[in-house]
This record gives sequence, C-alpha cells and structure tokens, in this order.
Amino acid sequence: MSTFCGLTKEYPQVALDLFSGKDVLRARTYLLSHVHTDHMVGLHSDVFARHLKKHPEYKLYCSEVTREFLLTSNKYCHLRNSLVALPIQQACDVNILNDVNSEQQQLQVTLLPAGHYPGSAMFLLEGHAGNVLYTGDFRLKNGAAAKIEMLHAGDVVKPIRSLYIDTTFFDPKIMYIPDRISCKVI
Repeated sequence: MSTFCGLTKEYPQVALDLFSGKDVLRARTYLLSHVHTDHMVGLHSDVFARHLKKHPEYKLYCSEVTREFLLTSNKYCHLRNSLVALPIQQACDVNILNDVNSEQQQLQVTLLPAGHYPGSAMFLLEGHAGNVLYTGDFRLKNGAAAKIEMLHAGDVVKPIRSLYIDTTFFDPKIMYIPDRISCKVI
C-alpha cells in the first residue's frame, strides 16, 4: 500500500499517484506510474472527473501501456481526453499554468523503466526547483539504475534534489522482500 501523499515539495502543482483530496486537486498536472489500485486512489471518482472536465488544460501523463490499460475499462473512460502517453526514457516538456501570474512554467518529465509491472514507470522531474525522482513501485535488478542513461549527464549522475521512494515495504515486520525467482515458486 502506497503511503505517498501525492505531492512533492518541489513541484506542488504536480500530483503523482494520488487523485483525491483538496491539496491534490489544486495540482495542474497529474502523473500515474502504473495501474495498481493503491496508486490510483481517486482516479475514478466523480470529483476528479468533474475537476478534469472543468479544466481541460490539465492532463494526466503516464506510459503508453498504462494508458491502454486505463482505456480498456469503462471505469476510466472519463479520462480519455485528459490522458497523455509519454515515451519511456525520453525527456518531454510539460507546461504547467502558474496560478499566481498565469504564465506557463516548463517542467521536463522523463518516464524511466520501473520493472514492476507492464507499463510501470518512475518519474524524473527536471525544472526550476531542481531534479526530483519519484519511484512509485519499482523492482530493478542490482546495478540496473546505474545503466539508466536519463539519470546521467555525460559520465556523471545527475544531481537529484529529492528522491521519493515507494514505501510499501517500509515496515519493521517485513524482514525479507522476495526476489522474482522466489515469487515464481510461490
């Protein structure tokens, strides 16, 4: 179960993996890492649907696979006009309306492979408040993150101001997280 509040302190106008609550509904851009229910809270609600209908300029970004999963369900058909699929490992510019001065702020969003579920992605946000990495659920092999080119600038790792890690297994009672081979046996 995800314990993330949906907003980063660096980019509070961007909501990630949570689509309910007054603070989240103040966001101007929405990101969905994958289609597991604990990351989709509020996504099918009438409140969120009305919010997007009232503000057609607000978009929900996700991977192509995640978009297709959503559109195969009648429960999420209200999202069709707001859904924007972004490619994996390609930086994309996302413009966000600043409510204070009505100017567009540019944020570079890169979906990175999360290795958790088909279509799952981590989000690298790059903009005026620094670089932020949000993992959502991820399951990478040892050393795989070092091979993700978009986390590097030339030969050096990009500076990450804040890292938001999914905390599903952040519980002292959970002493062992099974690897993929163990999961297959179960």
